[in-house]
Amino acid sequence: MDMSSKQLNPDIIIIGAGIIGLSIAYHLLEAAPKLSVTLLEKEKMLGGGSTGKGTGSIRYQLSSPQLRRLSLLSRDFFLKFESTFDAPIWYLEKGCLMLAADEGSWNHLQLTTEQVVADGIPMELLKQEELLKNFPYLHSSRFLGGTLCPWDAYADPYAVLAALYAAVRRKGATVHFGREATKLILNGDTIKGVETGQGTIWSPLIVNAAGPYAAQLAATVGITLPVQPFRRQVYVCTNPKDVPPATPLIVDLSTGFYLHQEASARTVLLGGTDKDTWPGFEEVVDKSVAEDFFLAATETIPSTIDIKWLRTYTGICEQTPDFHPIIGEAPGLKGFFLANGLSGHGFMHAPAVGRIVADLILNGKTEQIDINLFHPDRFAKGYLTEPILLDNYSVKDAVRT
Repeated sequence: MDMSSKQLNPDIIIIGAGIIGLSIAYHLLEAAPKLSVTLLEKEKMLGGGSTGKGTGSIRYQLSSPQLRRLSLLSRDFFLKFESTFDAPIWYLEKGCLMLAADEGSWNHLQLTTEQVVADGIPMELLKQEELLKNFPYLHSSRFLGGTLCPWDAYADPYAVLAALYAAVRRKGATVHFGREATKLILNGDTIKGVETGQGTIWSPLIVNAAGPYAAQLAATVGITLPVQPFRRQVYVCTNPKDVPPATPLIVDLSTGFYLHQEASARTVLLGGTDKDTWPGFEEVVDKSVAEDFFLAATETIPSTIDIKWLRTYTGICEQTPDFHPIIGEAPGLKGFFLANGLSGHGFMHAPAVGRIVADLILNGKTEQIDINLFHPDRFAKGYLTEPILLDNYSVKDAVRT
């Protein structure tokens, strides 16, 4: 397909047309409608990357204050999404139930509850007797307690993606599917353009929203981006017989196991026990870990022993060492902006990230958040640290340099 001069020389190129790239494009064009914006997507169709494999979780009970801030900044966008875009996304605030099976995670849930409530987010601490009274299908003696946040929600990832795609196209953005960015082009310390398999496109502003492939792209201009891809395996099963419709997302913090009920309540998505896989891009199903997974499932909800295993699929999650995103202009490289390493939170934090990146590009700053907390040079100074991270469905010691 021949490209016009405007398409070959847009004001801004966004590499990646997943939820992050489309959110950035939308917020840029909302603020500056006359911009010419081109998105390059390596997949051949919408939703072919990580967004299309997501479970649609939107959460606020996060141990990190920075991640809670991103959730709060995204809240109005999701609440008003259907009226703004005139498109159904099956948004439902059904809550998330975090379960503690040991003293360490129970103590941390109590501390997190205090912090979350202080931020104005409703969150209830449930002791063992309250837990079993309200959720009798849980293992009767395994858990010391849990927390429930009624704001935690579900929305259909592909529906959100499709509505954003339609919106940016109406606003004049050009989106090229099956056009992979293979190399960035520099002029001294300034970004100049990007090479693709179908030719070169030139622009003084380029955004890396390439998801799991972000580090590979950054490496073409000598930038070491601490983002690694990890495979996450999802089991699609029938709903356990004693788990009612519209049940909260259920997470066992000790194993990482989660149960996410689909909107129809006929099937559930199960997963979360594969946190120690090696990094890589292969979207293959590893049946060897199924036995351990289903053991964790029955230890959380005994009736899962009778569910039907319908199918399994995998998706790729991009992670940073501290599980916080990288947002900002690349150090020492003018015009190259990073929106990477969302660490499994890309869908729920895309509205905030899109607005923040648009602010940085158009205004050189943002009032939304202290952007230094997400700047890529933080890794040279020492990782963001927290004693325990519960934000990725598992308890882990933070990594320190």
